[in-house]
Amino acid sequence: MIMKVKINGLEVEAKEGERILDVANRLGIRIPTLCYLKNVYEGASCRICVVELGNGKLVPACAYEVSDGLVVSTDTPKVRESRRVTLELLLSAHRITCQNCPKKGECTLVELCSEYGVEGIPVCAECPLHGEDCFIAKGEICLGPITISGCKAECVRDGKACEGCRGPVTRKDVIEQARRIYVEHGISLETVLERLKIYCASSREFDLVREYLVVREVVKR
Repeated sequence: MIMKVKINGLEVEAKEGERILDVANRLGIRIPTLCYLKNVYEGASCRICVVELGNGKLVPACAYEVSDGLVVSTDTPKVRESRRVTLELLLSAHRITCQNCPKKGECTLVELCSEYGVEGIPVCAECPLHGEDCFIAKGEICLGPITISGCKAECVRDGKACEGCRGPVTRKDVIEQARRIYVEHGISLETVLERLKIYCASSREFDLVREYLVVREVVKR
C-alpha cells in the first residue's frame, strides 16, 4: 500500500511498514540518532531521534511507522528541547574517559551536545590527536582533559589543538580522571592550574577544579 506522508512540508510517497526515519533519509532530511543501527539495533532506547507529529505528539522516528496523511516536523522547538533534555540525562550517566576513547575526535555524542548546547564533555573528546601525538603524552601542558569542548579543538591563536579557553568542566569524576592523566605523564598539577587561571581565575568553576584536582589529593596524603 502506497501512502502520502509529509515531512517538514515535503510530501512523499511511503510504503506500509516504513518508519519515519527511513522516509526522512530518502528526502535527505537529517534526524540525529545514537542507539539506532539498521538491522542490528532498532530498540528506540536513546530517544534522540524524536520528531513531532501534526497533533503535537513526540515519537521516535526510528521506530514509528508511517501512515497515510501523516504530518511530521523534525526540528521544532519542542523537538529540540526534548533532545537537549535527553542529552543532559545521557551525559549525567555517561562515563567520560575521552582521553583514551577510540572515538576521540569523531564522537557523535560530542557533536550532538555542541549542536544542542549541552556542556560537560572535555576538549579531549573532539581533539584529533591520539596516542603519542597527544600534547600531554609529549609532556606538554594542555587543558583538554579539564575544559569544555565545543570549538572543534582548533585554536585560533596558533593552530594547535584547543587549549580550553571556553571554561572548565566541573564534574568531579572528569577532574579526577584528568588528575590521573596529568600525574601519569609527570605534569605538575599546580602548573596546570596556573595555565587555567588565564581563562577563569576568579570564577567558582576554577575553585571547584582546584579542589578536585589538587586540594583533595593533598588531603589524601
